[in-house]
Amino acid sequence: MEHIEMTAQAVRAKEEFLLFTGAEWQKKLDNLKEPVLFEDKYGEQYIWKNGECTRLELRKPDRIIKAECFETFSLNGLIEYIQADPEKLFGEDQPRHIVQVFSPDVVRLIAPQKGYWREREMIAVCKAVKPNIEFDEYMDTDEFQVMVQTSFMESENRSLVLKLAGSVRKEQNMQTADDGVSQKVTINSGISTAADVIVKNPVTLTPYRTFHEVEQPESPFVLRFNEDGEAALFEGDGSKWKLEAVDNIRRYLVEALKGFNVDVIA
Repeated sequence: MEHIEMTAQAVRAKEEFLLFTGAEWQKKLDNLKEPVLFEDKYGEQYIWKNGECTRLELRKPDRIIKAECFETFSLNGLIEYIQADPEKLFGEDQPRHIVQVFSPDVVRLIAPQKGYWREREMIAVCKAVKPNIEFDEYMDTDEFQVMVQTSFMESENRSLVLKLAGSVRKEQNMQTADDGVSQKVTINSGISTAADVIVKNPVTLTPYRTFHEVEQPESPFVLRFNEDGEAALFEGDGSKWKLEAVDNIRRYLVEALKGFNVDVIA
């Protein structure tokens, strides 16, 4: 067989092709007289002719045009959307969709991969409505009390924290003693008496941080007062509550969507 010198570009194309198809093709390809079209496992096409290999530059299809994402603000709203199936996406003859618990306050409904680009379309998104809680920041006791009253579930510990913050607000003279485990606040009551309030740290509280349909995770917090009488709560669980919240959401959705053509993944 007559030897045909290959260009540098053809050599690179040949080496790339053999990388995908295997060196055992080398001898077979060199003996071929007619042009042959090959496709590798990644969908790239090559033509082999006269000892030269050239990759075909094919026009790639356009990206998928995606519909506007449906939004809801409760888990029940997302469940009702899937159950109603207004776009006929979740029938038994359709590919299974993914309900992804993305975070404690976001759930996404995602379609299977489609087209040449293997794109995933986000069909719907559910975002929790929750208060804006400022942790790790000192604030005036009035503002602090409003935050605790409106953003935390009622409990004995919440009442104790509110009582302490309210007492500090009403008095002019305050002394604190902190041993790293508990903080003792001495508040002057009038001229001749004083009241001691002890709050053991960390104090367990339950803020509203996830969807209202599921149980709110409780967490330990470190309560602190500074020299100006301002109060702050510092998170003390290393964000462990997020894992609990995500699992609560997953279990709620799995139970509610039994029998529907979706997979719940957290």
